[in-house]
Parts: sequence; C-alpha cells; structure tokens
Amino acid sequence: MGNVAIGAGRWRRPEVEERLTQPQRLLRQLSDVDSGRLRRLIRSGNLAPCFDAAEDADGLGEEDCPICFYFYPSLNRSKCCGKGICTATYAVEYRGSRTKREKKLDQEEEQNASESKKKIQSKSQIADELVQP
Repeated sequence: MGNVAIGAGRWRRPEVEERLTQPQRLLRQLSDVDSGRLRRLIRSGNLAPCFDAAEDADGLGEEDCPICFYFYPSLNRSKCCGKGICTATYAVEYRGSRTKREKKLDQEEEQNASESKKKIQSKSQIADELVQP
C-alpha cells in the first residue's frame, strides 16, 4: 500500500477496507482490546492493516510473521531491530531472565531445526539431481 500524491507536497493514504481494521484469525476475542484505537492507528497508517493471512507464500513478496507463521502482503516493523510482525491481537508479559534450562531447551530446539533443515535441503538437492537430464 503506497502513498498517493495529492496537490503540492501533500500525501493521502489509500483507503483501508473496514474488514482490514479488525484482527483476523483470533481464537477468542480479547476484552482489553480498544478496537476504536486499533482502527484509527490502521487508518492513519501507523499500523499495518489486518491483512488476510496465507498459510503459504504465493511468490508475490509476502512476508512471514515470526509469531503466527502466516504470510502477509506487509508487516509492521519493530523500531529497535526492524523485524516484522503482523497486526494481531496478543499480549506480552515480562517474566525476567530465562533460566539455564530454558536457554538449553531453546538451543536444542534450534539445533534440531537446523539439522532438519539441512536434511530437507540435502534430499531436495538429490531429487533435483535425479530429475535433471
């Protein structure tokens, strides 16, 4: 969604469909969500619209949200690191530093994911070699 020029040096934001001002794919509605404020932030261009999520990218430049793992036409950006995140309604809480056990479990998960990815790439490479003349 780009900006549209109107007059000398003035920009007007494209209209956002009403359905895109409300979170999609929620398991339950949260009572503490200020839907009016959410709508205003989206319409003002300060928050990405609540785009329909796709389970797979269709090659048109979608980005995947690291929280919900769905693909969207565009994402919000964190001011600190620039990472993308969809416009979903969720809550966060501070629980202090992670324990050594939690860190170890995360490290093991990352290692397993890395090994699985390598296996998939290897199988894909072998399949490509078999298919090519």
